[in-house]
Amino acid sequence: MELLQLEYFLKLAEKEHVTSVAEELNISQPALSSTIKKLEKELGVPLFERHGRNISLSPYGKVFRDYVEQALIAIENGKTMVSELHGEYATRFNLGVLSPYVWADLFSAFSKEYPDIRINRYSMEGNQFVDALIDKRIDMYIGALNNSSSMKLSYQTLYLDTMSLMVNKKHPLAKTKSVDLRTCENESFINLEHSTNLQQFIDKLFYLSNFTPRTVMECDYTLRDEMVALNYGISVTTTLSAKNCPLKDVTSVEIVYPPLKRHLGLAWNKLVKFNYAMKCFYDFSVKYYDGWSK
Repeated sequence: MELLQLEYFLKLAEKEHVTSVAEELNISQPALSSTIKKLEKELGVPLFERHGRNISLSPYGKVFRDYVEQALIAIENGKTMVSELHGEYATRFNLGVLSPYVWADLFSAFSKEYPDIRINRYSMEGNQFVDALIDKRIDMYIGALNNSSSMKLSYQTLYLDTMSLMVNKKHPLAKTKSVDLRTCENESFINLEHSTNLQQFIDKLFYLSNFTPRTVMECDYTLRDEMVALNYGISVTTTLSAKNCPLKDVTSVEIVYPPLKRHLGLAWNKLVKFNYAMKCFYDFSVKYYDGWSK
């Protein structure tokens, strides 16, 4: 059994499409198929089920995939350990990021402390980071953790963010210190697109408040703030985001019901050993947010 066979198998298990995988690996389709068939012959079972031009993992393939993932990660961990034992420390890693501006101060402080470490950042919405971590396309993720509970990942909450309403300063709610979202049923709401991680969390607040919001607009973060400034409607967001809004005509009111808080933190593949750069970032992040609400 060769390492190349296992790598091809995992890539094909992920894509379930021979043509696209062959193109990505820059090899011919017959070469890819031949490699997989040799692996199947050695195991004595079919790893994939063929459906015309399409394929899917067989029951044997689904079981085998978990062990192959563990084996390849173990090899990478071994390479990391050997390199560090030899005095060669990794100075870069790939980080999935949700809402980069939320972490701007952290990234700035980390760069000053560790100027030689490079972080390759990749924007991640929703739960995209889960598969990206499992497939090793990223090494670590920083962002919202509420909607994820994968048994293959480890999580570290850095802080809990309360939720607030963003309102125009002329809006009646601007004079209140806090608000029960259930009293806002007749308000006009400016929401983010439903595919975004934050809006999915906000939808839970509406559900717990037992009403469907009267949405007058769905847009991105920047336009949302501008529309609130024009008193076009109100918007639910995190307290931190509300405080960071630079528009002078916008203020915020903390939501006391529902009392849900958004978990912000780090996630990584349980099987992966931190290299030097990852460990520095993890330790720095935990220390940076020590004392914040948890």
